[in-house]
Formats: sequence, C-alpha cells, structure tokens
Amino acid sequence: MKTKHLLLSLLAFGSLKAQSDAEQFREIYSRALGEQQGYEWLSELCGLGPRFAGSKQATESVLYFKEVMDSLGFETRLQAVKVPRWVRGPQEKAWLVQGIDKQELAVTALGGSIATPQGGLKAEVVEITSFEALDSLDLSGKIAFFNIPMDPTFISTGYAYGSAVKQRWAGAIEASKKGALGVVIRSLSSSINKYPHTGSMAYAKEVKRIPAAALSTFDAELLSKSLKQDPDLQLQLEMACEWQDSVYSYNLIADLKGAERPDEIMVVSGHIDSWELGTGAHDDGAGAMHALETLYLIQQMDTPLKRTLRLVWYMNEEFGLNGARVYAKAAKANNKERHVIAIESDGGGFTPKGLSIDANDAMVDRLKEYRSLFEPYGVYQFSKGGSGADVGQLKADDIILIGLRPDNHRYFEVHHSALDNISAVNAREFTLGSATLAALIWLMDRDDLCIDCVD
Repeated sequence: MKTKHLLLSLLAFGSLKAQSDAEQFREIYSRALGEQQGYEWLSELCGLGPRFAGSKQATESVLYFKEVMDSLGFETRLQAVKVPRWVRGPQEKAWLVQGIDKQELAVTALGGSIATPQGGLKAEVVEITSFEALDSLDLSGKIAFFNIPMDPTFISTGYAYGSAVKQRWAGAIEASKKGALGVVIRSLSSSINKYPHTGSMAYAKEVKRIPAAALSTFDAELLSKSLKQDPDLQLQLEMACEWQDSVYSYNLIADLKGAERPDEIMVVSGHIDSWELGTGAHDDGAGAMHALETLYLIQQMDTPLKRTLRLVWYMNEEFGLNGARVYAKAAKANNKERHVIAIESDGGGFTPKGLSIDANDAMVDRLKEYRSLFEPYGVYQFSKGGSGADVGQLKADDIILIGLRPDNHRYFEVHHSALDNISAVNAREFTLGSATLAALIWLMDRDDLCIDCVD
C-alpha cells in the first residue's frame, strides 16, 4: 500500500512540475512578445549603419550598446580584437558587352578581392557550371563565370548554400590556375533577384591573385542565356576595393551573475559585425539581439540563475572569426571560470524551429526531453549537429554547444546583400527566438545540466 501511495505522490509531483514548467514558459514568451524589446534594440542597431569589421560603425555600435547594457545593470567589458581591414571602394560596375552595345549588370566585389586594373578589366567570358569542368578548360585571357545555383531540391537552404559556396571562396584560386584574368560568380541566393550577394573569398600564396565579384542571380541568368546566343561576348568589370592596415576593435561581453555558482559560465551569443551592403539585420544583428534580450528576460524573472549567464558579441565572424578565437583563447586560459554551455544564434531572425546540439548522445537525448515544453511555441527540431562558427571555437569534451535553428527558407534571399535590413525582420518571429533561448537557459540552469552530470 505504501508503494502505491509513493507512486501516486511521484506522479502528482511530476504533474505539478510539468504544470509549473509550462507556466514559466508562458510567462517568458508572454513577456517577450508583449514588450518586443529586442526588436526595438535591433532597430536601433540597424539605425547605426552597417558594421563591417574594422569600420568606425562597427566599433561605435559596440560602444553604444555597452552603455545600454551598463544601464540595465549587467557587468560589461570590452575585449580587444585585431581585425583585418578591407575596403570595398566607391566603384563597383559590370557591363555585358556585345559589339557596341553595353548592358549594365548588378555586381559586387567579394570580400577580400583585389581591385581591377586601372581602367577596368574587359575580356571574353567562359561559363563554368561545375568544378569538375575546370579540368578540360583553358581560361587564359578570359573571365571565368561560375554559375552554380544553390540546389532548390534541398529542404534545408543551409545545405544548398554549403553545396554551392565553393565557387565563392575558391573560385578565384581555381580560375587563376587556368589562366583567368578575373572571376565572377552567381550570387549565393535561393531566389532570382537583382541584388548581388557578397561574402568572403580566398587567395592562395602560390597562385596569382585576380579580381573576384558576384553577379545578382537575375544577371547571372541573363549572362548565361546571352553566352548561349553569343559565345564571343565580353564582360567589363570595374572595382576599386583595397586592403588597408589591420585595426583594433572589440568583442562585447556582459554578465548576469549567478547566485550559487558564478564561476560556471553559460554563454549566449551572436556576432556583431556585418557586411556593408545592408545593415546586417538578420546576419547577425538578430543573433546579437537574441543574446541581449535573453539576458533581459532572465533578469526579469523572480528567481536568479545559479550560474552566470554571459552575453558575448563576437567581432569579425564574417572575415576570419578573429573575435571568437580571441574569446576562446582567453576562456581556456582562465582557470577561475568553467564554461559549461555555449549557445549561438547566427541563422537570422526568422521563426525558430529547433536546436542543433553539439554534445554526446546522452546529452542530446536529455535535451530532447524538453521538446514537449517547446512544441506549443513551434520549436520541435532537436537534433545532433553543429552549433555555430563562433561558439565552435570553444569546443571541448566538457561543454555543451547549441545553435538556434530558425526557419531558413527565406534567409538566403537576404543574406550578405542590401536586402538585409530591418524591414526584412518580422518583430514577432524575431522575438520568438529570444524567448526560446531564455526558456532553454532557464531549464538547463534549473536542472544543472552539464556534460559531467549526464551519463
């Protein structure tokens, strides 16, 4: 009889606990959606302009929001980061030349490209639809045109991006090996539009450097069709980008101290730098403000966290991960702190769908137990996988790495383009991301989750 009473008591306790958890979730999401404070901060951030690493706006944005975080009562500090300085320049133009006729195309330099020669670059164009095709091509004196679309049959646009991105970062290297004078690529966009999408590219020491640019998907389609009609047409390209001396900027760190174990650190983070064609609203202003709003929401709760919740805004994710590397190096050298959890948001401000968990199988299974609490809010994809480029620098056997995974069907329409501005962000969708991270942090802290405590 005692066993029966004990079982009933445990079931009742479990039911009350589940009810309490659901009520806490409702409070977090209601506060977030009612205030939408993070979206207001995101609007302010975008109003300060683009934040390309090494630029005046990037540093000023960090300093501005340090004051905001100070006013909220968080313990803040700046962490110096040396970043490369590349400047796009005042001129980016391309023309399709057929005889005496010229048609202007939408083009932008890829990040890190050299400039075209004085007066520009003009040459015949060779279309390349796969890297395998390079083996049989002679590109001497030509402009290489990589036209490899993001595969629309992939359900995840992230996978489609990954399958096409090689043309951006390695296109100039491989084309130069074949004698090309320059390279243009099809923008990495999931839709046909007239906005070129930039992104970082690479050179190799032993290979001659050539100018590299991206055409809008609309103009890539146009160029491809035109080449089929006239294989001898030419492309004229003019870019004035240049490398300058490296400069110092900052990571921004803000702590909400834990009440019981302040030396155990839970990181919530995003990168503060952006490309300069837009204002980086989705990439990664959204992630940075998800982190700030998470601290804000947790701060409003009646019971403080046991562990310290730390915001980190990394500088220069787009152009080398300098900020993340500096932070990780300092964290690993600090024997007075222990990082137990690190979360990154770098997938835009669209509706959150789930979490990608970089941890052992036991921890993944443990986190999946939370799924029923999140499902009413549309968050249901709990899977093992990568967390993010920035928090990935902290990777170790004793830390749980997590990436927020929003709906990504529209992300690559705006990614790295002039379309990435505040008008592309829906306040409600964005805010659901902040609430999801706050709820997750609250649960993991309450349950003392760490690698060592889950078998």
